[in-house]
Amino acid sequence: MMKIVNSIFIAIILIFIVFVVKTNYKTIYSNVVPYIQNVMDSTSSVYKSKYKDKLNQVVVTLSNDIKKEKNVQTPGALVVPDSFLIYATNKIKLVSENVISITNKYRSEIDGLPPLVENPKLNFSAEKKLQDMFIKGYFEHISPTGVGVSDLGKEVGYEYILIGENLAMGNFKDDTSLVDAWMASPGHRANILNNRYTEIGVSVAKGDYNGETIWMAVQHFGLPTSACPSISQVLSGMIDFDQNKIKQMEGDLSDKRSKIDSGAVSEGMTTNGQIDVYNNLVKEYNNLIVEIKTKINNYNKQVRDFNNCVEGV
Repeated sequence: MMKIVNSIFIAIILIFIVFVVKTNYKTIYSNVVPYIQNVMDSTSSVYKSKYKDKLNQVVVTLSNDIKKEKNVQTPGALVVPDSFLIYATNKIKLVSENVISITNKYRSEIDGLPPLVENPKLNFSAEKKLQDMFIKGYFEHISPTGVGVSDLGKEVGYEYILIGENLAMGNFKDDTSLVDAWMASPGHRANILNNRYTEIGVSVAKGDYNGETIWMAVQHFGLPTSACPSISQVLSGMIDFDQNKIKQMEGDLSDKRSKIDSGAVSEGMTTNGQIDVYNNLVKEYNNLIVEIKTKINNYNKQVRDFNNCVEGV
């Protein structure tokens, strides 16, 4: 009898176990199987679309070796032959336009050089020099305060590669006598016949110098930076902007890669989604690097062309 009771009890337990397993089978399957599948899919995706750990680098540097020659030509004191002078100052009338015309006449007749173009800024710098000599009572290329023709060029906003100055003091008979006095002096003649100059400014006036009324004249010669191919500052600014953007992208890429390596969920994305975003950013980064290299190469070519012009003009 006892054996029959035990058999019935065991049968009941087995039926209960079967019932429980059958009841929870769908729940267990729905929870466990997708998890396993997700792990398998994630692992597969990582190997299928591995993030790119090699990024292009900026290997071309921006040239800042711009050779703006600041050559200054200032011959020594002018020795004026007496034949060029008169002592009746009221009979003298020197005109800057005539001085320029006669200067260009000698350039053409002697060396076949093109005429110098009158530049208002050089006229202004020549005028400043002339007035400064009268006010401070000196006759030198460098003022008592240390100001020379290069400083005057900067003051009037004249951007130059080459600049020069001729000074004259005396009661010249006329404009021709003034220019002839310069032509009789080797250093001043060299300025007038310098084939690199393209522009000129002149100022002439009489005034008081050491208690005497006397005429002074100033010639300023120049070769402006515009004579050579330009260097685009806009392009330089674009390169700076792009390089700053590259640095920001590098920081963003580093942050995203750290999160991918850690396996953490970021911005609601799984690892696979983060990898896709990372790879798209890498592509954008590499494309920008190519664009920057092109811009830098163009800029550096402009610098080389300018420097070659400066050296060869």
